Amino acid sequence: MRSLSRPVRTALIGCGMIADEYATTLASSSMVTLSGCADIRDDKARAFAQRHHLRHAAVTDLLDPAVTDIAVILTPPASHADIAHAAIRAGVPGIYAEKPLATSPDQAHALTCATSQAGVLLCAAPDTILGAPTQAARAAINGGLLGDVIGASASYLSSGPERWHPAPEPFHTADAGPLADMGPYYLGSLVYLLGRIGGVISAVTATRPLRTIATGPRAGEVFTATAPTHVIAMLCTDTGIPVIFTSSFDAAGTRAPHLEIHGSKATMAMPDPNFHTGDVLIRRAGSRRWEQLSPAQPAVTPAGRGMGVLELAEKLCGTRSQLACTGRSAAHVTSIIDAIYRAARSESITAAVLH
Repeated sequence: MRSLSRPVRTALIGCGMIADEYATTLASSSMVTLSGCADIRDDKARAFAQRHHLRHAAVTDLLDPAVTDIAVILTPPASHADIAHAAIRAGVPGIYAEKPLATSPDQAHALTCATSQAGVLLCAAPDTILGAPTQAARAAINGGLLGDVIGASASYLSSGPERWHPAPEPFHTADAGPLADMGPYYLGSLVYLLGRIGGVISAVTATRPLRTIATGPRAGEVFTATAPTHVIAMLCTDTGIPVIFTSSFDAAGTRAPHLEIHGSKATMAMPDPNFHTGDVLIRRAGSRRWEQLSPAQPAVTPAGRGMGVLELAEKLCGTRSQLACTGRSAAHVTSIIDAIYRAARSESITAAVLH
């Protein structure tokens, strides 16, 4: 693949809430230029284009290598694979998808194979691993500051998006829930820091199927949740590191750390992996106090949703050798989520093995 010149032309497919954050981050960088936006709802695309001073067009018009170098897919997860395959057929050289990459491991695997065969670069969210906290944590692990890693835990515990989102139903559909919606941030960070997951044991529950919207014009309206809303999994990396992961839309509150990694020399506590900033704390063996780890440089700048698009743009321009937010990593996270659900459905306590 020949290197592109900057700025790399980037199109946003999907103009929902998250797209505003992407547009803000990308507009702050000289690496890319926003070539346009599209949405299934023309009125939404038109309003988004006016806010961000873009042109809006049909998806098929933007999936054209004559006008677009990177297609950024910000649509609901069920449509990610179809749009990505359309971009591949059109010859767009780079594709970036919001999480999750696809709604099944088979879809994700087919997508990674198709992009590889076509010579297209595929990347996917979450890109929070490119922020300073995860970069500092990775440097600490690789530098031996923790000693031998012996275990980890991760916790996402909330009372559900209906308390803050005006239209929360998509978060509670069968292919969403706390595991598929928020799990990729935590699982993506764990895989990036500790390596691939090889086995899973899990249990899930579904409580309070009737949920009440707490904010916006539909406040007080009741809807039905169909996804499991409390998930506990014990994961094991390919190198034998055990990890406990909990994700929930049923918790009134929590004091559990978002992510802790325990080593023979120290324990490290990390901030919410849903964000690109925050303090990383370390407590050394024998010490009574937590110290703040020196912050690392983020892998790309500016920080925010869209860092992964900038990383991909640098790769397409030949100024970056390695990618962190790869399609293969995102596909692996999709497989972990599927394995957690498969293990929970098993009648015997056996691990669902990932392939």
